[in-house]
Amino acid sequence: QDDDDAETGLTEGEGEEEEKEPENLGKLQFSLDYDFQANQLTVGILQAAELPALDMGGTSDPYVKVFLLPDKKKKYETKVQKKTLNPAFNETFTFKVPYQELGGKTLVMAIYDFDRFSKHDIIGEVKVPMNTVDLGQPIEEWRDLQSGEKEEPEKLGDICISLRYVPTAGKLTVCILEAKNLKKMDVGGLSDPYVKIHLLQNGKRLKKKKTTVKKKTLNPYFNESFSFEIPFEQIQ
Repeated sequence: QDDDDAETGLTEGEGEEEEKEPENLGKLQFSLDYDFQANQLTVGILQAAELPALDMGGTSDPYVKVFLLPDKKKKYETKVQKKTLNPAFNETFTFKVPYQELGGKTLVMAIYDFDRFSKHDIIGEVKVPMNTVDLGQPIEEWRDLQSGEKEEPEKLGDICISLRYVPTAGKLTVCILEAKNLKKMDVGGLSDPYVKIHLLQNGKRLKKKKTTVKKKTLNPYFNESFSFEIPFEQIQ
C-alpha cells in the first residue's frame, strides 16, 4: 500500500510538472549576416509559423519589430501580414555597429498582432545575444518564440476631445479642446503642435481636417470644432 501511495504521489508530481510547460507561441525564421568591411549587421525577417490566434476570427495580423538592446536607438518594423498564423515577411534591416561593440548587444525580434483600434498585443519574441553567434558566415535558422515582456508604453501626452452626433441631420461634430504634457520635439525643449483628424471607413480615408498650429507649447489649447456629414447607417 505504501508503494501505491508513493506511485500516486509521483504521478501527481509529474502532472504538476506538465502543467508548467511553456505554451507554444510559434516560431520565427531569421537570418544574420555581418559585413566586416562596412561594420554592418543585416537582419533578415523571413517568416513565422504556428502563431497563436489572438483575434476573434481565429487568426492574427502579425508584424515584427526588430531592434538591438540596450540602446533601442533604431527600431524597425515589418509590414503587417493580414489574417495569417504563418506569415511570410522576407524583409531585411541593417544596423551600423562596429564589430567590437556587437558582442555587448542583444538582437530582439518581437512579433505583435496589429489592431487598428487598440494597443497591439505581443505574440512572442526571439532574443539573440550577439556574443552567442558566430558571424564568420551568414546564419539562417528557426527559433521558438518566447513570451515577451510587455513594453512600457511611451508617455506621449493626453488629448481632450468631444464628439456629438445628430442622427436626424446625419452630422458628426468633433471638437478638439486641448492637449497636455506633449513630447518635446524641438531643440528648445518645446513643440509646435497641431491635430489631424481622419475619417476612415473600412480602413479607407474619406475625409481629413486639421487644426491651426500652436507655437512653442507642450500644452496647446485649440477649442476647434469640425463637422462631417455622415448618414446614420454609415456611423455604426
